[in-house]
Amino acid sequence: MSNIARAREVIERACADGVREFCVCSGSRNAPLLAVLAKSDVRTWTFVDERSAAFFALGRMKQLRAPVAVVTTSGTAAAELLPALVEAHYSGLPLVVITADRPERFRGTGAPQAIDQVHLFGVYGARHINVEFDEPLIDEDFSAGVTPAAGERRAVQKLSPPAGTIPDRVGDARAPLLLLGGLAEEDRPHVRDFVLRSGATVYAEPLSGLREELANVAIHHERTLKRGDFDLVVRIGNVPVLRYWRDLETKSTEVLHFTRLPFTGLTRGCTWPLEALPQITGHRDDALYAFDREQSRRLEAILGEEPRSELAMVRELSRTLPERSRIYLGNSLPIREWDLAATRQNRAFEYEANRGANGIDGQLSTFFGWCAPGANNIAIVGDLTALYDLNAPWIVPQLDAAFRIVIINNRGGRIFERVAASDRRLVINEHDLRFDQWGGMFGIDVTELRPDGEASRRVWARYDQLWA
Repeated sequence: MSNIARAREVIERACADGVREFCVCSGSRNAPLLAVLAKSDVRTWTFVDERSAAFFALGRMKQLRAPVAVVTTSGTAAAELLPALVEAHYSGLPLVVITADRPERFRGTGAPQAIDQVHLFGVYGARHINVEFDEPLIDEDFSAGVTPAAGERRAVQKLSPPAGTIPDRVGDARAPLLLLGGLAEEDRPHVRDFVLRSGATVYAEPLSGLREELANVAIHHERTLKRGDFDLVVRIGNVPVLRYWRDLETKSTEVLHFTRLPFTGLTRGCTWPLEALPQITGHRDDALYAFDREQSRRLEAILGEEPRSELAMVRELSRTLPERSRIYLGNSLPIREWDLAATRQNRAFEYEANRGANGIDGQLSTFFGWCAPGANNIAIVGDLTALYDLNAPWIVPQLDAAFRIVIINNRGGRIFERVAASDRRLVINEHDLRFDQWGGMFGIDVTELRPDGEASRRVWARYDQLWA
């Protein structure tokens, strides 16, 4: 079979699986694939960096709700896809990767651009197509590419874990706690109604899409949960961001998981589909809720006195963004600070983030892929997160969507300042970099928030005292 015929077969296979968009990276070995794509009735996005291309593809899948493919040349170019494949795996997203390769006879010889790509991605390579091309790479004349059949596009399949037997004692729980993690838009009405019917104590993270809608019935502070006497925790949606969730690992409290993904996020328990949510009747602790609301009033006063602190800036930003904004929250500190300090007025915000593997790389690339035409697309990321993905704006000239990037530049990894016991030089990565020239390089506007470090430390110290 000729290289061109083989390339056409691979593209047809991807299209049959629902792929209509291809993120392509320039190279030599993948020339047959690029030649076929150039003649095909599919959308292509072009990149110079494979890692950015793969994370952009993740964002496109979040936006389109359909598979997207990345096409690379051979060698280390293929290896750059691994971080995004890991994120896709734990996010339940069907990222398709097509890697060009040298013929098998070169494998293990140390020849240029010849590595073992067949086993490159391990458990994360379920949708990996590795195709070998010999020279001459363009080995036949052709004029036709691939035209996907109409109506073949497949939506991203929601991964529902197998249903098991839900413990009988669920209905007998005295004080259940409902933790709402990330939820797909179509699942939110069902979960919202379930929460309101239950009368149980609830905590809703931003990615649930219900944080503001359930503000009147939900606990607002994660630390309040530590004061509750809960005999059952019901996690609904994706694995929560909360530290409280991680601390459950060392507690004996029973935990149930209702989710679209086959991951418990803890080393115990099993998962059930969201449709299997059982009837739960809880009784909220009025004293606990009154305490939580008092803490909110006290935090509001603290932030009012420290407008240059990071938390106060996050709160002010949340109040000034247009209604119905699409907000992408970066790891690790922005997503936590937004949860704590952002307004709880229901302004119909739509949230997204990469919380599969919780990494900070590829965040801006994912955001650009997620941007929707005709919407207010806003990324809120930290300075180190931006530094991880400085070449992400390469794709901007190909976008047809407006966006805004907000960088919280606190001059280092301040999330580690509160948790690290070792030498701060080894974990904070302090710097005095600015991002205005980076924005100018790509011709994009960047909003840079530079909080006062001392004000931020005072706010966190006073907030800690509220819980002493």
